[in-house]
Amino acid sequence: MYLKISTEAQERLQKYLDEEAVVILDLDDGVGAYSKMGVCSLDTSFRLLILDKAQKKEDYQLVLDSDVGELYVKDYSKMYMDEAMTLSLDTRLGVFQLSSPSGMLDSHVQLVDLRPNKIV
Repeated sequence: MYLKISTEAQERLQKYLDEEAVVILDLDDGVGAYSKMGVCSLDTSFRLLILDKAQKKEDYQLVLDSDVGELYVKDYSKMYMDEAMTLSLDTRLGVFQLSSPSGMLDSHVQLVDLRPNKIV
């Protein structure tokens, strides 16, 4: 699986990406240390989580290649993904969008920086 990241999305992410950063593409389903609630609808909801290397990521066993390096995902969340996906930035709304050749996977992907004491 590969995640293509548009130039605009890379520019938005860049200030979060340092050598200690770990990026997670999280299916927000209520499972795992960083998911406080699941989505109780038919919509699929993804979030980009920024962690540091010392934070737990045991729930995220699968690694995706991307234009900004490795991203971690929950193994079972691949059923909601496609082999080729694109993360873009809707500059009009200022939100990330996750899509694939089959269509829009999530039109509002939140970016959440969970690193302790990190100000960006």
